[in-house]
Amino acid sequence: MQSIYARGVSEALFLGRQALLSSGVAVETRNGSALEFPTPVITTYTHSRERVLFYPERDANPYFHLMESLWMLAGRNDVPWIQGFNGKMDTYSDDGKTFHGAYGYRWRNWFGKDQLQEVMFRLGTYHNDRRAVLGIWDPHQDLVQTNDGKDYPCNTQIYFWERNEDLNMTVTNRSNDMIWGAYGANAVHMSVLLEYMAGMLGYGVGTYYQFSNNLHAYTSVLDKLEGMQADYEPYLTIADNGLSYTPPALIDDSDTFDEELLKWFEDEDRTEYNNSYLSTTCGEMRKSWRYWKAKNFPSAYHHANKIEDRAWRKACIEWLDRRVK
Repeated sequence: MQSIYARGVSEALFLGRQALLSSGVAVETRNGSALEFPTPVITTYTHSRERVLFYPERDANPYFHLMESLWMLAGRNDVPWIQGFNGKMDTYSDDGKTFHGAYGYRWRNWFGKDQLQEVMFRLGTYHNDRRAVLGIWDPHQDLVQTNDGKDYPCNTQIYFWERNEDLNMTVTNRSNDMIWGAYGANAVHMSVLLEYMAGMLGYGVGTYYQFSNNLHAYTSVLDKLEGMQADYEPYLTIADNGLSYTPPALIDDSDTFDEELLKWFEDEDRTEYNNSYLSTTCGEMRKSWRYWKAKNFPSAYHHANKIEDRAWRKACIEWLDRRVK
C-alpha cells in the first residue's frame, strides 16, 4: 500500500503527483486517459488546518472550496446556492435541483437522523469510543444495477476517535480524483469537518487520515501541473514566526455555532456573530466573491484584504490577481 505523509494539502498534492508519475499505471476510463496507483493509498495530514491550495498551476478556487464546506456543514443538498460559486455544479446533478450524494445532507438528514450530533454524543459520553462512525454510502440507494446516475458518494465512511484530548479522523473513499478531489476540494471539506467536530466537543484538532481505494488523476490535468516546485511553501510567508501559521478558530461558541451557521446563509448582511469566523473570514470572502461576480474588482479586492484568516486571504487575492491583472 502506498503511503503519503504531509503537513497539509499543498504538500500532499506535490508528493502525490510525484508518486503517481513514478508508480502510476495507465488506464482508460469513461472520462479519458488516467494514471492510477496500483494499490490503495493512505494519506496522513499532520496539520490538516493547512487546507488552502496556493499552487498557481492548480489554480484552485478558494471561494468555492470554503463556501462548499460551510454548505456541507449546514446539511444542504440544493444546487442553486452552491452553483453561485461554481457554475458547473448543476452538471453533476441528475435533476438540476438537488444532489443525490451531497455529503452534508447525508451527514445530517439522509438516514433520518443528524449523524454529526449522534457521533458527538458518543465521543462526549464514552471514553476511547470506537463506534463513532459517520455513514455516507447508502446501499439501498447507491448500490444499484445501472450506471445512469451522475452523483454517487465517493467518500463512503468517516471514523472519529479521541486520544490525548485531540480528535482524529479517518475518511474512506472508493474512487478519488487526486487533483480535483483528494488533494483539492475533499481536503478542505473533510479538514473543516474535523475542525468542526473537535471544536464542538472541546478537543484539539488531531490527525486526518484519508484512505483512497483507487487514487487517480487524468493525464490532461496532470500535464498542467508540470511547473510545481517542491520548495513552494506559501504558509511560511504568512507565519508570524517564519515557522508556522495558526489560523483563527472556526468555532468560538459551540452552543450557538449551528444556529448561527444557518443564519449566515439566510442573512448575508448580518455581521455580528458569537463565532467570529463566520463574519471576519467567511462573510468577507462571500462579499468579495459577490463583487467579483458583479465585475466590481476594487470592492472584490477590498473585501479580500479584510479576510481575517491570512491563508484564505492570500489565496483569494492571488486567485483574483490571476484573473484581473
